[in-house]
Amino acid sequence: MDLTGHLEQLIPATSEAAYERLACYRFAQRYVEGKDVADIGWGEVGYGSHLLAETAQSVAGLTNSSEAVDLVSTVYSAPNTSYRETDLPELPYPEDHFDVVVAFGVVENLEHPEDLVREAKRVSKPAGVLVISARDKQNHAKDDRAAGGREMYVLEFQELLERHFKHVRVYRQGAVAGSFVFPASEEISSTAVESARLGLTNPYFSAAPPMTGSVMAVCSDVEVSEEQPHLLLDRDRRVFDECEDRAEDVELLREEIRRMQETEVQAFQDSLKLHRTEIAYLRAQVRRARAQERAMRIQVHEMENSTTWRVFNPYRRLRARIEALTRSTPQKVRKQ
Repeated sequence: MDLTGHLEQLIPATSEAAYERLACYRFAQRYVEGKDVADIGWGEVGYGSHLLAETAQSVAGLTNSSEAVDLVSTVYSAPNTSYRETDLPELPYPEDHFDVVVAFGVVENLEHPEDLVREAKRVSKPAGVLVISARDKQNHAKDDRAAGGREMYVLEFQELLERHFKHVRVYRQGAVAGSFVFPASEEISSTAVESARLGLTNPYFSAAPPMTGSVMAVCSDVEVSEEQPHLLLDRDRRVFDECEDRAEDVELLREEIRRMQETEVQAFQDSLKLHRTEIAYLRAQVRRARAQERAMRIQVHEMENSTTWRVFNPYRRLRARIEALTRSTPQKVRKQ
């Protein structure tokens, strides 16, 4: 198995995607301590299961990719974690099996998302919890139509879940940018969330949420507590550093394109110059051939008008008549 190739498939393409996934699983961690958990992934699994396993009693990572199962069994192995391939949305477990079911980034890939919700409810215990997400149709409708995915509005997502669970708490998730003020000598334990929309002429502050990428929900047949906003900080500046790296990559790409264009132009000019040289050579050959033809015609004309040609002309005519008569006389007559 191409370990490096499959490992690259498990790594998000951007830092934003990595933080989005990390925030989802950190949010789900508050529900899994000491519980039996199913972590469902589409095409990949392992990273989130590994995070949940830090506090869960057991985690079963489920995915529709056999390659992912083979890989993460080595990369994200843990005593309380197992991985299994399944034909989603089917879950190969009996009823009332898990305390918590986690499904991030799955429903948008299913033709009938409700089938997964129904299966999650079946394998959950009576007081079990489903933590699930879907892409936010409000902000990703155009992108998802192009990619062939299925997105949901908040109300649509909530109505789907409420058909199967008595209590549903819906959250929205999105990336934010801003500035952070924190104690210089203490660990950060909590933070207040405030948003601002900055303009050059009329900046104002509000508690409006940022643009969201996903809708998340916590579902159960028992009362689900309302959670405070969850803010995950880019402490290592990975997002910002990636933006700087990408700016450098774009500049390098532009320089490479410029060099390629210059090379192509130079190659075209060289080819055109060679083509013109070949045309000039052929034209010279034609002129030379025409000059030789004219010289030969002059020689023939001069020869036909010379004294020698006129003196021997009667002899040539007589010789021609003798040869013609010889060809027309039968062979027997000549022998007699």
